[in-house]
Amino acid sequence: MSNVAIVVQRCHESIVGGSEAEAWQCANMLKNRYQVEILTTSAADYITWANEFPQGREERNGIAIRRFKVDNKRSLYWYKLHEKLLNSFNKANLQKAKSTGKYNLIGWTLALEDEFIRHQGPYSKDLLNFLEASCDNYKAIIFFSYLYPTTYFGIFRTRKELCLLYPTLHDEPTAYLLAYKYMAKRARKILWNSEAEQRLGTSLWGKMPGRVIGMSISTREFGHAHLGFPYVMYSGRIDINKGCEDLIKYFLKYKKENPSELKLVFTGKDILILPTHPDILFKGFVSEEEKFRLMAGASMFIMPSPYESFSVVTLEAMAQRTPVLVNGACEVLVDHVMQSGGGMIYRDYESFSAALNELMSNQSWLSEMSSRAREYVVSRYGYHSIRKNLIEEIEACE
Repeated sequence: MSNVAIVVQRCHESIVGGSEAEAWQCANMLKNRYQVEILTTSAADYITWANEFPQGREERNGIAIRRFKVDNKRSLYWYKLHEKLLNSFNKANLQKAKSTGKYNLIGWTLALEDEFIRHQGPYSKDLLNFLEASCDNYKAIIFFSYLYPTTYFGIFRTRKELCLLYPTLHDEPTAYLLAYKYMAKRARKILWNSEAEQRLGTSLWGKMPGRVIGMSISTREFGHAHLGFPYVMYSGRIDINKGCEDLIKYFLKYKKENPSELKLVFTGKDILILPTHPDILFKGFVSEEEKFRLMAGASMFIMPSPYESFSVVTLEAMAQRTPVLVNGACEVLVDHVMQSGGGMIYRDYESFSAALNELMSNQSWLSEMSSRAREYVVSRYGYHSIRKNLIEEIEACE
């Protein structure tokens, strides 16, 4: 049985969502075919990258996990670099860059970009040394998330022929650093989660070998949660970067203009600190079954994030026959809605309010969108087809 390594910035059962969840799903898909080993850090918190988990090797669900020490926690120095990055990002020239294909909008030297990525964290010298010394023991090494030092420096420490990259790329200022373009060209193949992500990657990095693989979505249907009132729902990290601040503002304004029993239900980790309000219900972390039941019982699932490379929770809600309302600033989410016919798009408060009114008042249309949403997920994101495509890419590695 051949060995396959999966490199990801964090790995623990307490970490849900994002590239970490996709890496764990990938490991479980492959464990009956390969000896799978996850190479990761001892960090739990993505803001500080402090070492919290024991270093060394452990087994979980038939998968080996090797954790390596993070050398430094994220410091004030990185936040100053990040502020410099945001100030350097020339938004005024972004549209021109998209039309010309020249994306050097930030104007940093590669040395400064390297410095930014290293101090962003989690940087682990021990992990990188292990990769360099042991890479030939693996048939393939799958790197998750373009953003972090585990991927950026790790790819340069291994043979190109072994490297498969799931970039989970978002349209965000960091994506325009040229260092990531050179990193991506070191991968044997790019494995994209969606067509929209692939389009963005091609515009930033040029055309490279790769294909859309995606992620398997649970399609088991659950019974509806009954909360005693109609509700719309968001699930995931409750954070300003996920658009949650605007979601709260829009929803409360909508309720003021359209009084009803409708509430907004949140599940997940509250980083934003939700306001105390009778129309907002925060349920915190819930079990997978309860999450799916809440999704199934919601009138609509709302995804306000402008930065998504796939959006698992949006597709999970669609699989429960729940129409979605998504932020039109995110091309991936727009693709899901346009290709499925299973939801609506908003770009400001006016379109948010109009969509809620339309969906809440037109039950026959709501029912039609519910069926389309589920069919889209079932037909595209089944477990067996995604596993088959992933194994094909691993077997092609030398």
